[in-house]
Formats: sequence, C-alpha cells, structure tokens
Amino acid sequence: MTIIVIPTERCNYRCAYPCFEPEEQRHEGTGMIYDFDAIKQSLLQVWGGSYHGSSVCIHGGEATLIGHKEFERLCQLIHDLPWSGGKVKGSVSLVTNGSLIDDEFIRIMKKWNVYPGVSIDGDMSHNCLRGSNPLTSDATRCVEHERVMVNIKKMRDAGLPVSIMCIIHKYNAGSQENLKALGAWMMRLSKMGITGGRVNPAYGAYELTDHEIYWTWRNVYNWNKKYGWSWNPVVEMEKNLKGEKESRQIFAPAPCVNNQCDPFNTHTISILPNGFIGNCDRTFSHGFYCRSQSGTKSGRYQALEQTECKDCSYWRICGGGCPEEGCGGDWRSKTRFCEAIKKTYGFLEGELRKNIPGIELIVDKVSTPSTIIGNSAHGDSPHGDSNHGDSNHGDSAHGDANHGDSSHGDDVDWE
Repeated sequence: MTIIVIPTERCNYRCAYPCFEPEEQRHEGTGMIYDFDAIKQSLLQVWGGSYHGSSVCIHGGEATLIGHKEFERLCQLIHDLPWSGGKVKGSVSLVTNGSLIDDEFIRIMKKWNVYPGVSIDGDMSHNCLRGSNPLTSDATRCVEHERVMVNIKKMRDAGLPVSIMCIIHKYNAGSQENLKALGAWMMRLSKMGITGGRVNPAYGAYELTDHEIYWTWRNVYNWNKKYGWSWNPVVEMEKNLKGEKESRQIFAPAPCVNNQCDPFNTHTISILPNGFIGNCDRTFSHGFYCRSQSGTKSGRYQALEQTECKDCSYWRICGGGCPEEGCGGDWRSKTRFCEAIKKTYGFLEGELRKNIPGIELIVDKVSTPSTIIGNSAHGDSPHGDSNHGDSNHGDSAHGDANHGDSSHGDDVDWE
C-alpha cells in the first residue's frame, strides 16, 4: 500500500494530455491551502493504523513549488516516521517534473534519502506535450526540456537514484521512427546510470492504439533484455505471470492498476494540502476526494468477471485494470488498454515458456475464491508510481537498480 502526500495541487506545467488534478486547482489558485501541521497529523494518524510501514511518496501538482524550506520539512517528517521496533526506514519517494530542481533541492534529497522520479517523455523533439506552453512554443519547450535533462544529470552526478516516468503518445511512440528516437533517448539516460522507470500510455486525444502500445512495450522488453534495463510495465507483467507477488495464498500483482480498486475505495490513499485524507489521486480529476468508510467493494470486478472479462486467461493478474482507465470514461468498464495488455501478456507468456521449458505460470493454476486477485482487504504492491497511472505517472523502484552497469552500445533493436 502507498500513502501519497500532496503538499500542493498547483503545477507550473500545462501538459496537453489529461492530468489527475483539475485545471482550476493546478493553475488558477483555487486549490487547498498548504498546512504542514495538518499533513503531519493525518500522516501520523494513518501510519498508526493499517497503513503502518507503507511506502510514502511526495506528489503534486508540482511538489517543489512549496519551496526549499517546506520541502525539507516534509522529507524529514517522512524520513523520521516511527517504524516498528524504533527502526527508521529512511526513504522518501518524489514525483516531479524536474524543472525546478536546483542545488538546494539536491542537497535536501541527499540528506533525507529521497528517491526522485522525473516525468519526461523522450528527447527534445518528442517530449512535446509537457511544459508551461506545450505545442505552441518551440523555444519554451526546448529550453524546458534541456533544463530538465541537465537537472536529471545533476541529480545523478550527486548520487541520487533517479527513475523516469514516460508517457507514450502519438508524438513519441507508435511508429518505427518514434520508437527509434525513444530507444536512443533511453540509451542516453542509461549512460547517466538510469536504467529503469515506467512507460505508461496517455489518455485522450493523443492516445495510441492498442496495437501501437503493444509494439512499444515489445520494444521496451527487447531493450530490457539486451541492455539489462528494467523499464516497466513489462518487468512487472513478467513477474505477475510467474506469480512472484503471491503470498499468503492471495495474489496481489503490481502495479496498483491491477489491485481492484473502485473510485470510492482505493488501495492508495492521499493526504491533501489541508490534511484531508482521500483516495488515490487518480480519482481527483473527477472531483472524487472523499474516501468510502465502509470498505466494501463496488461489485465492479464481480461484474467484469462475468461479462467483459469472462474467460480471459489473464483475469487473475489484471482484474480489468484501473477504473480510471475504463472504456468510454466509464469506471465500471474494463480498462481501455485491454487489448494491448492482453497481447503483451500473451507475448511475455510465450517468451517465458520458450526460455524456461516446463515453467509453471500463474495462469496455469486453478483459481479459487481465496486466490483470486484482490480478495484481501488491501493489496501490498507499491503504488504504480510512486507509479502513477499507471496512470500517467509510474513508480518503479525509483532507480535503485545498479547504475551504469549495462552495456553502452551505439544502437538498439527496433523490431
């Protein structure tokens, strides 16, 4: 489970694809007022209950907009949470667009053991839907892009384990030319020691087709295998097939989009700027801040198992996906990326069976009520990122793979 701390809903970017935060909160200053004491009280409250020991992620909006002083207070608060036995876990994850990172933020992150995840969608030509003025100002876009890349390198040079959240859309994936540029950019990151992150599909007007998403993920799989990288979601999907998240006879697959949430009762919880405890931030764009107190399921998954997802081989490790990805914007429907996910699982299953003869996969096991995904009170996988959306943000292990140890060739496979 994951706790997301949101110190501000404001953002200095106006990305062209949909975001979790409503437009007026992000840019018009109508969001909640930041209250450190209220956030602290709520964090300690949830930490004292069933969320004790959960991952904690600082998110936004753009969290660095609160400034150095308050950012450091939050990092110290999370770092010093009272773990069982008096132990201090001492790690904080951060999701940021990277544009405001400077030497002082880097000092703070190093001091309080922060794992930054930077949202950026490719090289200068293809990272064109993010920024303060995307699609309309090449000069602004190029300056911002290069500034973020410089900031990423500065964080790596300082020894911070950076991971990347990349949203794939029709301008940076979906064609051979775009995929070649995407792979070359990943190679550039690899030479900085960044060998992993998350590649999630965009929603809306710039959305790829299922086939384009599938081929993008296949390329990511090939690059991972060839260069020793660990880009998700394909690594997580492979683990899901092998049942590596199975424990206590209850399968809780990664990422969070597979954990059978509904818009009113999510595995991930958010602590908003005023201390309000709400649902996963993916629900915020619809104005769903309140969290159900009943803890009961909506029935979405029981319905999907008998209708849209009936007899699907991968139901146990997908569960219909995140309700925020529902077809036609309907949270009761299965994920709009169903065919891409199914084809990718099919490809990965074939690769596993070819490379490990006789392997038993989770899809080979007989399903019973106690082993179906999501029958526990809460899933225990990290938030798909800390990595959203999965959402449009992801959060793999935030770069704590070995850095700089992959082979650095001049080319990658495009087929």
